[in-house]
Amino acid sequence: MALTDDCDLFLGLHENGINRVFDHVRRQRPALFNYATAEIAGNRELWCADVVFTPDVLQHNNPLFTVMNPLPVFGADSPPVGIGFCAQVTKTRVDFHPGNAIALPAEMHPPLAEQHFSVVLRICAAIACPDPRIIDRIPPPDKAFAGNLTYDAPRDKPPTPIVLPGRTNCFCLDVFAIGHVQRQFISGRESLLVKVDEVDIVDLAPPGLKQNLICYLKTSLNVVLREKMAIALQTLMFSFPLFGFGTVNLFPTPNPPLPNNPAISDDELKVFITMKVI
Repeated sequence: MALTDDCDLFLGLHENGINRVFDHVRRQRPALFNYATAEIAGNRELWCADVVFTPDVLQHNNPLFTVMNPLPVFGADSPPVGIGFCAQVTKTRVDFHPGNAIALPAEMHPPLAEQHFSVVLRICAAIACPDPRIIDRIPPPDKAFAGNLTYDAPRDKPPTPIVLPGRTNCFCLDVFAIGHVQRQFISGRESLLVKVDEVDIVDLAPPGLKQNLICYLKTSLNVVLREKMAIALQTLMFSFPLFGFGTVNLFPTPNPPLPNNPAISDDELKVFITMKVI
């Protein structure tokens, strides 16, 4: 059966092409893959991994890191105290069904199910662990700390937050995810949505810690995908005049007659388009 038996146009995105795009984006927009507090982002010795980037990143003054707020020390509020951290995604790979490019861990029950994709991310991270002598220099309440000096904080202003300097002790984890693409009504509009079904982290113990991190990652991924990646089908429908002979309308082929649109199979993400001239 031809790919266009039930549609007029066909678009196929191979996993190799998508992985190549990921590699290009990581080099051209490194801040999307590297996150750290300001003092770590500005000190190469504290990074968990080298940042690979193209020359135009520096030429256009684009950042290598997305600068984040420090991790708060809970209970410390007079003054507030924070600790620096670093988190870098050093590897990103996607694998479409039948799943022959990523070796899934046994906990995810391979092989990859039909109409599904898998992703592997290598995440390297660390917090800046401060020297105990630095902690001893935190001023008592109603004081603020800046560099090597202590001074009285103005009564009408909140105390200046302290970020404790320290050295990073990095670790790396391989995070695997399995997901699919589905049509779903969001705010009354039919939309395309990527959903993550399973997440697993290799070689992480104890089980309770692993399950809590998996829950957080799965929840975060699905929230971000829903907020940032949901595409209303209406935005994929457009029309244009054809040399005065009529108007060409393009829109996703409905399900049915196709069982899946988009479809994930044969190492590709496949999209089927119907064309009508009126």
